[in-house]
Amino acid sequence: MWAHLAVALVFLAAGALKVGDPGAFAKEIANYRLVSPFVAGLAALYLPWLEISLGLGLVWPRLRAAARLLGLLLLGVFCAALVSTLARGLDIRCGCFGGGEESGVTAGWALLRNLVLLGLLAFPVRLGRAGR
Repeated sequence: MWAHLAVALVFLAAGALKVGDPGAFAKEIANYRLVSPFVAGLAALYLPWLEISLGLGLVWPRLRAAARLLGLLLLGVFCAALVSTLARGLDIRCGCFGGGEESGVTAGWALLRNLVLLGLLAFPVRLGRAGR
């Protein structure tokens, strides 16, 4: 349960910090050079709300399974985008928490963070009474 809560908090924060400035987030998406400016604009409008919904779904027991699958899918896509960026030698910030090009972590650190989050969703750790 704590793993879902940790991932939920990350998605809630990421979505909430980006939802207020879709224009800046669209520029961050465009920096990856994977989609057209139009698609980057659409993603900037909808992705923060999807992240917020995902975070809420992870804390709501009835929606947790579906939210977990969506989280695995999104984190997989995010990881693929970051690997592509690193492979092409692009020096960009991840844009994961908004704030413009000057904020955020490098693609390598973002990839590491996303792999940890992916692991928490794929293999949730339960704390407490093991084997009882």
